[in-house]
Amino acid sequence: MAEDERSGSGEVRPPASAAEGAVAAALSLGAASRAAADAFLAEQMQLARKQAALAEVQTEELREEKRLRHWSLRVRHISDVMKLAFELSLALIFLGLVVAIGAAVWSASREDGLVIDAFTAPPDMAQRGVSGDVVASELLDRLTAMQNQTISSRAASSYAKNWDNDIKVEIPDTGVSVGEAYRFLVRMLGRETHISGEIYRAQDKIVLITRVSGQPGARWQGRETELDTLVDKAAGYVFSRTQPFRYSAWLLNNARFADADPVLAELATSGPASERPWALSIWVYPALAKGDFDAAVARAREAARLAPNLILAQAQGATMEAFAGHDEQALGYMRATDAVWHGAGAPDVVPTAAAVMDREAQATIGEELADFPAAINAYRGLLAIQEFGGSDWSTPYMMSVDATWMHDPAAARAFLGTKSDVRMTRQSFEGAGWNLITYAYPQAQLLAAQGDWAGVIRDLEQLRAIPEVQAPLFQLQTRTAIVPLLTLAYAHLGDTAKAWQMIGKMPLDCYVCLRARGQLDVLTKNWAGAGYWFTRAVQQAPSIPFAYLEWGEALLARGNLDGAIAKFAVANQKGPHFADPLEMWGEALIAKNRSDLALAKFAEADKYAPNWGRLHLKWGEALLWSGDKNGAAKQFATASRLDLSAADKSTLARMGAKHG
Repeated sequence: MAEDERSGSGEVRPPASAAEGAVAAALSLGAASRAAADAFLAEQMQLARKQAALAEVQTEELREEKRLRHWSLRVRHISDVMKLAFELSLALIFLGLVVAIGAAVWSASREDGLVIDAFTAPPDMAQRGVSGDVVASELLDRLTAMQNQTISSRAASSYAKNWDNDIKVEIPDTGVSVGEAYRFLVRMLGRETHISGEIYRAQDKIVLITRVSGQPGARWQGRETELDTLVDKAAGYVFSRTQPFRYSAWLLNNARFADADPVLAELATSGPASERPWALSIWVYPALAKGDFDAAVARAREAARLAPNLILAQAQGATMEAFAGHDEQALGYMRATDAVWHGAGAPDVVPTAAAVMDREAQATIGEELADFPAAINAYRGLLAIQEFGGSDWSTPYMMSVDATWMHDPAAARAFLGTKSDVRMTRQSFEGAGWNLITYAYPQAQLLAAQGDWAGVIRDLEQLRAIPEVQAPLFQLQTRTAIVPLLTLAYAHLGDTAKAWQMIGKMPLDCYVCLRARGQLDVLTKNWAGAGYWFTRAVQQAPSIPFAYLEWGEALLARGNLDGAIAKFAVANQKGPHFADPLEMWGEALIAKNRSDLALAKFAEADKYAPNWGRLHLKWGEALLWSGDKNGAAKQFATASRLDLSAADKSTLARMGAKHG
């Protein structure tokens, strides 16, 4: 072996590794068999394969471990997601409970309806079916009926406290329930009005006590057979304590003015500030019913002052001022009504009622300023309101009056319809409410325009004779709508003493009454007196054109042409769409031998009164004097087809014969 470690040169080498030694041995022993080398290589190959197999197993294990790790991570992720979802679900459930509780609390705090709790009743009555629940239900039925029968223009949202149709009978549940929990919240937080009461026996009668939200109870007594009557009284009491404005309107709808008076007085003087203008607006009617006209006007004015954006208050102010003959003030309130309609006040009133008030305001503004075509158009708009126009009866009457002022008798008669007999007065008056404008009024206006003063007296005296018209409620309107025209009728028929006796009873702050006095003086040629009354009239109503016109007519009749023209000019300035001042101005110019200037006045007047026979007659006359015979002939032909007075017909025949 020592020899094996030596080299051929005799040097000694360090021993090599086993493998190297084997190779070296194999190489040095070239005589070693190849079989042994192959066996060795095979062994090495097998070892390599085992190592490769081991590496494959290890790789597979790594793959499996990776797969298991991924699965574990996925499971853990899913678990985390499920946990998160569970936590979110709990959070959402909790949030939902919070929201539901909050909504219930908010809703409970907003509850403000009327709740009728079950009444207590004697056991024997309950056994016969008259239990406390039944009595409460009967009370509910009465209140609902009263609510439905109340006619009011007021919007439900405008009430300080409004249960409207939110009325119910509440029967307590036994045990604990969600409903009981909510009712507990309502009692704690809400503003519901609770009605309670009891029935008990007192000797041979029964006593019904009704309480409103803990207030001292009201007590009624009667026989058991009178229970319905007692429940009616209880319903009225509940309505008056919970909805005083609606209750007052219900009383007024049933003409119970005396009963409505104290309810409205309390609401107007001691009620919430938001309720006072509403109460004052309808408190005028008990005053009218008692004949206290000053109080009616004062209440309407106060309502309008307190609520400048309340369309009902402004419209009511206009109505009361017009009834009292305060035309200037009425015009101001009507303009305010129209402004409120186009502003912020309309929502406080039922939409249909607000639209009606505005159309009426527009029509009245047109009438006060003598713009009668505009007034008729406004009335047409009023009739076009479906909920109103179909049942209205007075609007065509006012359209007839306006057509009369436009000197169009045919249109006036058409607006009156088929009624042609004043005996229809009574029928047309039924259901008039606060309005005295019946069939007799427009027909009298038409008869006056035609000079039939006997017909005027017949119609208006019949109207005054109706018992309802004699009631104080209508006397304020009577003195402005009937007496002045009736006064003129008696004067035209020669009974000036009676005329002055009638007009002398009328107040001096009544515009139409002052004008009537002036016209009476004109009829008796008391020019100084006429000037005095017309002066007072224009001072009282400087924006209204009628007194200026009538003053001009008086001056024209007296022969003061320049003075007349000056008054006609002012009347035209106050009422630019008023045909009468223009036509009379033209007549004054003809009298001054300025027919050439009169033509423009007649042409302008024709825009506002195209069917005025006298206008076309005078227009033709001015054309004739101006040398336009063909134009004159056309105007005369037009006049001949229109309504003319007997005097105008005579003039037309004379002009035609002379210049035919």
